[in-house]
Amino acid sequence: MALDKLLYLQGVGAEFIDCFGRTVIIPEDDRRGILQTMCADQVEQPEQLFTPEFIQHRNYVLDAAGWKDPLPDFQWCYVDDLRLNLYLPADIHTDIALCITTEQGQTIDVHPRMEQLRQVGDYRIDENSYFHYQVLLAEQLDDQQLSTLAMGYHRLETRFSNESLVASHGQWMVVPRQVYQPAIDRDESVRCWGVNIQLYALRSQSPWKIGDFGDLNDVINWIAAEGADFILLNPLHALNISAAEDASPYSPCDRRRMNPLYIQIEQLPEYKALSVKPLTLVSEPSSQDPDKDNWLDYTAIHQHKYQIFIQLYQIFCAQHLAKNTARAKEFKRFVKQQGASLQDFARNEAALCAATLAQPDEFFVFLQFVAEQQFSQCQQNAKKRGMSIGIIRDLAVGAVSEGEEVTANAEQFCLSASIGAPPDPFAPQGQNWQLTPLDPVKLKQHQYQHFIQLIRANMRHCGALRMDHIMSLMRLWWWPKDDTLGNGAYVYYPFDTLLAILCLESHRSRCLIIGEDLGVVPPEIVSRLYDAGIISNELFYFCKHEQGFKSPEQYKSQSLMMLTNHDVPTLAAWWRGFDLTLRHQLALLTSQELSDAQHERQQEKQQVIELLIEQKAIAQDSDMENIDFMTLVPALAAVVASGNARLFSIPLSDLIGDEYPVNIPGTWKEYPNWRRRHLLTIEQCAKNKNINYVLGQIAKQRPNLRTRAPVSLDGNVTSSSTPHHSKRHG
Repeated sequence: MALDKLLYLQGVGAEFIDCFGRTVIIPEDDRRGILQTMCADQVEQPEQLFTPEFIQHRNYVLDAAGWKDPLPDFQWCYVDDLRLNLYLPADIHTDIALCITTEQGQTIDVHPRMEQLRQVGDYRIDENSYFHYQVLLAEQLDDQQLSTLAMGYHRLETRFSNESLVASHGQWMVVPRQVYQPAIDRDESVRCWGVNIQLYALRSQSPWKIGDFGDLNDVINWIAAEGADFILLNPLHALNISAAEDASPYSPCDRRRMNPLYIQIEQLPEYKALSVKPLTLVSEPSSQDPDKDNWLDYTAIHQHKYQIFIQLYQIFCAQHLAKNTARAKEFKRFVKQQGASLQDFARNEAALCAATLAQPDEFFVFLQFVAEQQFSQCQQNAKKRGMSIGIIRDLAVGAVSEGEEVTANAEQFCLSASIGAPPDPFAPQGQNWQLTPLDPVKLKQHQYQHFIQLIRANMRHCGALRMDHIMSLMRLWWWPKDDTLGNGAYVYYPFDTLLAILCLESHRSRCLIIGEDLGVVPPEIVSRLYDAGIISNELFYFCKHEQGFKSPEQYKSQSLMMLTNHDVPTLAAWWRGFDLTLRHQLALLTSQELSDAQHERQQEKQQVIELLIEQKAIAQDSDMENIDFMTLVPALAAVVASGNARLFSIPLSDLIGDEYPVNIPGTWKEYPNWRRRHLLTIEQCAKNKNINYVLGQIAKQRPNLRTRAPVSLDGNVTSSSTPHHSKRHG
C-alpha cells in the first residue's frame, strides 16, 4: 500500500490506453524500475529504495510535509477567480496578515478573519489534523485593489498573531483560462494558411549550402505576396557543436538557444570588412556525383561557417566593443537581459570545441546575439508584409543529456532515463528518442522555473509556437537507461499547472499555441487542450474513417491541418509509391510487406480520387491511370485547404514535388535524415507557374482581410502580376 502511494506521488503510471483503444497494464517490475531511476539520487545504495523506512520518509516529503507550511512555495489561480491557498493546523485560531507584492511592485494587504476562510480539504499527520483553506479575494478587496491584480507572477507573504506559526512566503501566479487568441483567430470566418519549411533545406545563391535567415526572409517576401499568413519552421534549437553530423533539430543540446548555422553571414555589419576570398571555401559538386549537392554536408558547412564567424567576431571586437559603439551597447544589453544562463551556455560551448575552435566564451555569446537579432528581423518583415501570424516556431519535446540545457539544470531532470513511446504494432520494440526527461517532482520543487524559461525563450520573435508532442504536458513514456530496470512506464506531470503557465506565457508573448497531438493521445487531455484554446494538429494522411478520407467539413475546426509533415512521405513519394520502395531498399520492409503496402496504397490512392471527385475538384471520369500528378497537387491542396481547420499548411517540398523525405522515423545511419536540400532555389520557386498556381488555389479557399500586392524577394512592391525576384549576392 505504501509503495503504491509512492508510485502515485512520483507520477509513475499503472496503465494506459493503446492505439487500438485497449487498456494496457504496466508490469509492476517496470514501474519499480522507473521509480528507481527517479529516486536513485535520494539514497546511497539502490537496495535502500524499497525499504519501509525510505518509502515512509519519501511519502512524507511528497505528501504530508506540504500541509505543515502555511503557504505553498508556488500556487496559482485564474484571473477571473482570484483566490489564495493556506494550510493551518485544525486547532489553531489566529489573526492573519497577508501581503501581496505584485510583479509591478505594488503591495496589497489582506486581513481575512478565520471565519471567512473557506475550508476545502483536510489531512491527518499522526495525532494532528490540518486544514486546507482558501481566501476568496473578491470578498476581501475593493474593485480598485482587485484591478491591480493582473495576470503575472506575484509574491505572497503571511504573518500570524499565534506565535506557534512562523511567517511564510511563496509565489502566486495569476493566469487566464485560455492561451492567447488574436482577434483574427477569434473570427471563425477567417481561416489562415501558410507553408511549412525545413529552414536548412532552402536553396539559394548563397555559397554556404544551407538555408539561413536571409533565405527565410526571401521566402517570406515571396509567400506573403501570395497571401500566406504564416511560415511554419522546424525547431531552430542549438545542436551539438562538437558533433556536426548530429543534425536532428528534434535532438537539441539546448532548446533555449539558436543554431548559429542559420545566421546569414552577408547580413552582418562586420561582413563589409571581411575579404571576399573565404566565400569560395564551399566547393561545388563534382560532375561524377551531381546528386551530392542535394544533400547537406554538415561537417564542411560547420567548418567553413565557423571560420568566417571567428573573423566576424574579431572585427566586431575591434570595430565595436573596443570603441563602445551603439552596436556594442546593444550587444551588452542582450547579454544582461539573457543573464547567467547565456554565460553558462557559452562556457559549455567553448569547452566542447576547445580543441577545434579555441575561442573565448564571448564568441559564442556573440553568435547567439546575431542569431536572435536576425531571426527577430524575419518576424518583423513577415508582419510588415501583412502576414497575420508570421513565423510559427517549433519546440522539441526534449534535449540530449550532454547538452547545456540539461547539465546546467540537472537538478530538475532525471538523468537516469530517456523519453520515447511504448511498444505498438508500428514499433514493436517501442521508441527511445534518447532525450532526457524533466522530473515532475523536481520541476515542482523548483517552482517550474525551467519550464517557464524554456517556454518564454521559444515564444520570442514569432506569432505562434507549435509544441511537439503536446501530450508531454500530461505524461511521457520513460525508458530507464539501465536495461535491468525493465521496459519503461508512463510518468505523469502536473498538467494543470503546466497548462496554466503555458496560458500565461502565451498572453505575455502574444503567441498562439499549436499542440502536436498525433499518435496515442490520452482521452482526458483532449477536452482540456480544446478548452484552453490550444490548436490541435491534424495530418491529411491520417484524417480518415472506415470508408476513406474525411470530407473537408469533417476536419476539426480548432486545428492546423497539414498536407504532409517531416515524419511522413512527401506527396510525390506517397502518390508514386517511392517511399515504400525506399523503405524496402533500406531493409525496413520485407518483400511481402512491400507487396502488402503497395496494395494498400493503391486503395488509398483510389480513395483520394473519390474524395476529389466528390468535391468536384477533378472530372467525374478521372482515375489513377489518367490523372497527372501536376493536376493532383493543386486539386488536393485546394480541397484540403477548403476544410474547417482554422489553419492549413503545405510543405515547400510538396510544392516542389520532391520524392525524397526529410526524415524516415526509426532510422539513423540507414538514411541521411535532416540533410535533404530542396531541388529548386527560392528564386526558381517564386517564378514557377505551377507552384504559384497551387498557392493561388489555396488562397482562393482561404481569403484573408488584406489587399495583396506582388512583392519581390527584396521586399519591394512591384506593379507586375508576377513577382520579380532579386538574387542575393555574396
